[in-house]
Amino acid sequence: MMEVVFAPDWRNGVPYQRLLAEALAVHGVNVSFLHGYKRLLPLSRLLATRTFDILHLHWPEAYYPRKDDGWDWFRRARFPHDLGTALKRCTLATTAHNLHAHNRATEPFAHRNTRFAHQRAGVVFAHSEIAKEKLVSAFELAPERIRVIPHGDLSVTLGAPVAQSEARRQLGLDCGKLVLMFGAVEPYKGQEEVIAWWKNSGSAATLAIVGNPITPEYSAQITALIGGAKTITSRLAWLPDEQLRLWLSAADAVVFNYREIFTSGAANLARSWGLPILLPARLDTVVLDEPTPFVRRFTDLESDFAPQLSATLEVAPDYAAAAHWRAESSWDRVAAMTAAGYRAALES
Repeated sequence: MMEVVFAPDWRNGVPYQRLLAEALAVHGVNVSFLHGYKRLLPLSRLLATRTFDILHLHWPEAYYPRKDDGWDWFRRARFPHDLGTALKRCTLATTAHNLHAHNRATEPFAHRNTRFAHQRAGVVFAHSEIAKEKLVSAFELAPERIRVIPHGDLSVTLGAPVAQSEARRQLGLDCGKLVLMFGAVEPYKGQEEVIAWWKNSGSAATLAIVGNPITPEYSAQITALIGGAKTITSRLAWLPDEQLRLWLSAADAVVFNYREIFTSGAANLARSWGLPILLPARLDTVVLDEPTPFVRRFTDLESDFAPQLSATLEVAPDYAAAAHWRAESSWDRVAAMTAAGYRAALES
């Protein structure tokens, strides 16, 4: 059986790694996870006593964390040496979940570090053909080393939807049309602009902002921005699976306004749930089986957001209609394609 190490171990944040690891076992791949952090050379020191075939690096920035302690420059500067030392014993695979780490693209060495990791990889996984093209351009990668695989169906952790009326009853909601923005609440996701639009538009629909804020200060900022708006509600806290299931079941549509993003697990989940989705046209690497009545795009909030939102709300949520999307992004299919990429990397 092939031995693969997933790094870092971020299973507590998102289910992606756990679901992929479980599915890979059926395809002859045993996955273990790289826990913790060591000073000086974290990757090579953590891996020194392990025996394995492939290091699958998902989020490189975990090994040059930002601590604002005066040593951030050193942690970023040392990364290529640390990773290069670790790779003397194994083959590298990477997944380009992001083009650059969220909120860190302008840091010194950030581009160099991501480029170094992808260029050293025997296989790079991307989640759309457009993402592949951008990786080739940004990091001077050989196209043949990049494999496009589906993101994977995150709805499998939640079960099927409950009736909308029951979900709203359990959540204490009494409203007409409900538009959801869900996931971690961070500045790059553009919630502030949507909140401002909603307050000024006179929309009869209710906007719900739900998810865990990046900091208490940002939570306070979002709460203050919402103020006493009658058509905006919020639940600014971590959502366990059952609560997320209720919010998705209660919603009539989902809006995303990321300023920039490479892959969106939340958008993929909403698509799996059969919810109508409205997102910016600029997010061209987020591909959701378009054209489909369940996905619409807007240019900007000033010009065409209002008519596109109205059109989105005319489409009813339909979990059954998303069955093909869920099948195409099944974890067994993702794992089979991932395992094939591993084997190709080992043979090259």
